[in-house]
Amino acid sequence: MRKTLACVLLLACVSVCAAKDDKTKGAVKSRPDLSGTWGRDKSKSDFGMLASSPAAKADETLTITQNEPEIKITRTLSLNGREEVQALVYYTDGRGETNPSTLGRIGVKSKTKWDGGKLVSESKLTHESPRGGTFSIDSTEKWQLSSDGKTLTQTNIIVTPRGVQTVRQVFNRRS
Repeated sequence: MRKTLACVLLLACVSVCAAKDDKTKGAVKSRPDLSGTWGRDKSKSDFGMLASSPAAKADETLTITQNEPEIKITRTLSLNGREEVQALVYYTDGRGETNPSTLGRIGVKSKTKWDGGKLVSESKLTHESPRGGTFSIDSTEKWQLSSDGKTLTQTNIIVTPRGVQTVRQVFNRRS
């Protein structure tokens, strides 16, 4: 009787562990592959209150290489014959990274992870005010690939002392 009960418990444990393992494998497989070259579609993008910023007016191309847990993005901004190229690296295992900001040369520390099919990167940036003191900017950036794989949408929710701003950029696959 004891051997039978032990065998039943062992089989139940093996079955549960195998099911968990299958779910984990499925979660990894369900992550979208963002790799490719992407061009910003200005007509579908919305910079909100930041619409007059140079970054909003520029043509933007992203080249993404995804080798989990590392995602490398080369961002090229072109405006009035000038071009700026930034190299960004995100680690989806939550170890953290530091990348240049879109509107400046300062480093932004963030932590990135997958939330289902969305890539989510959260950061907090502390600035010194020209009049003294400091203020913080919190940002949550979400990347989502369309079901057909042709459109990549980046939504950035930015919280500043002046309020909340949402920037939505839509990129079309070029290759």
